[in-house]
Amino acid sequence: MKINFYLPVLCIILSSCFLTAADDNKPIRIMPLGDSITAGYTDNAAWHHPFEFGYRSGLYKLLKKAEVNFVFVGKSPEPFNNFSGDPSHGGTVSPSLDLRTLGMDGHRGYGGWGINPLQQNIAQWIAEDKPDIILLMCGINGTNKQSPAQLEALVQTAFTADKEVKIIVAQITPMKNFNPLLIAFNKYIIDTLVPKYKDKGFAISTVNMYPHFLTDPNDFKSIDVNRLSNKINHPTNELYDKMAATWFEGVQEILD
Repeated sequence: MKINFYLPVLCIILSSCFLTAADDNKPIRIMPLGDSITAGYTDNAAWHHPFEFGYRSGLYKLLKKAEVNFVFVGKSPEPFNNFSGDPSHGGTVSPSLDLRTLGMDGHRGYGGWGINPLQQNIAQWIAEDKPDIILLMCGINGTNKQSPAQLEALVQTAFTADKEVKIIVAQITPMKNFNPLLIAFNKYIIDTLVPKYKDKGFAISTVNMYPHFLTDPNDFKSIDVNRLSNKINHPTNELYDKMAATWFEGVQEILD
């Protein structure tokens, strides 16, 4: 009789252990979130500077090399919906590493979007995409004095939707012309936003993308337009790779 009693209990324990192991083997769900730079735009609508998935391809390589079990999530169709020209040039050009064939093209990057539209949609996207980590980079479109408050509303909405989600907020890249409001926005991220939400117990951190575009890292005005594929705001593929390395450091910090 004792054997009949303990056997079901043992089965329950073993099943529980198996489920825990299965959960541990689930890929980390990473949501790249932002605007055209998250989508990976270059010199659209001409696309003479080839589309290579922006920083996402470089980050994919780095995470795979580090043997991280992950998947990019998000349902933005850009840029393959021809929102701003055809990056495939009528199907004649493909990225050197096509994340679509690997099931790794998930993202929530939307060309031309400012912070407010992202804030209005983030709760629904979190419900749909169930990210573990959000790579948030936004604010270059329409940077203004209200941008810090708008960004905080976005972050608050995300944590309200999922208090366990981890958010890495990027200090954003420059436009071709120096903008003191953009510098103030980045300063707000590192000095105010991240410490405030850390103190509240949320998993939030920041990475700095701005210096990659400077000839002198100590001079915020030394923006090198040759590092912008469209000479306005979109990085070259070389610079996207530098951004990927910076994102990788941020993700590594979370995983460690």
